[in-house]
Amino acid sequence: MTRQEWDAAELHDPLLREAYALCETILQEENHAAHTWMRDQLRPDRRPYWDAMIAFCGQADDIADAHGVPLAERLRRYDAFTDGFFRLLHATRHAPPATALGPLAGEPGRRPAADQAKLVKLAFCDFVHTWQLCEVGVRQAGDALRADLTTETYDTVYALERYMHGVSGEPARWLAVLLGQRGQALDEGCQNAAIAWGFGIQTLDFLLDIADDLRMGKLYVPLEDLHRCGLTRTELERAVAAGEASQPLRDLIASQLERVRGYFTAAERWLDRSRPAGWDAIRQSLAEGWATVDRLACCDHDVFALTAEST
Repeated sequence: MTRQEWDAAELHDPLLREAYALCETILQEENHAAHTWMRDQLRPDRRPYWDAMIAFCGQADDIADAHGVPLAERLRRYDAFTDGFFRLLHATRHAPPATALGPLAGEPGRRPAADQAKLVKLAFCDFVHTWQLCEVGVRQAGDALRADLTTETYDTVYALERYMHGVSGEPARWLAVLLGQRGQALDEGCQNAAIAWGFGIQTLDFLLDIADDLRMGKLYVPLEDLHRCGLTRTELERAVAAGEASQPLRDLIASQLERVRGYFTAAERWLDRSRPAGWDAIRQSLAEGWATVDRLACCDHDVFALTAEST
């Protein structure tokens, strides 16, 4: 992160600069290629806030998905994480960062892991305050991720979309805030377009990651769609494990792609009508999403043929 980005973002507090710099370092070390691409599309004064958003969400994901940690312990850690975050969020409304955070061990760049986690929270708290994000929405995002810890399947499209609203819809709204003017509230059309874009991208990810998710005991395709295509979960698991694109599985993929098309079309209609400045990155993301949809359709909805490539 450059000093120019800090100055452009009006980040002058030394502890806040350290917190935002740490977020960028974490993302660089973890090679978040997609997030790096989006970062490069943003104006310099928005990039530190994007780093904080992605690093914080990644921190929450790491706790929720910790391998080898029993579910009860992951739930305990996640609750402690969210409780600590909201305490800090409220404290930073009325106190400077150093006072709200308390003493830290070590020196900048050499903090222990526990204090690094606090700094990531501090950066995201500053993002929430600076850009006036809705605390209710932040809580919805956290609650959705926690609920998913104890959920293996979603019976209906409605249930799956409730989950997606928290884990992709809300972050998409936060990105939309960064694409706009500071202090300017998002209108309903803008919010709905951002959420539709997020839903479409995540639904595509569900299809491309279906094998990995099933290995972890997760299924992000509504059971009502499985039954409509003549599949049981057991049959789906067997087909995916064998890498066999049976006709019912192809039908299932086709049904999910139709939903992706609906999400993308809703986002594009608003973009075409409103022509918002600064949304070129979303347009490019949509174009690449449409290309993936077309590739899946061209291989007769054989998701294994597509995921065998570098996508």
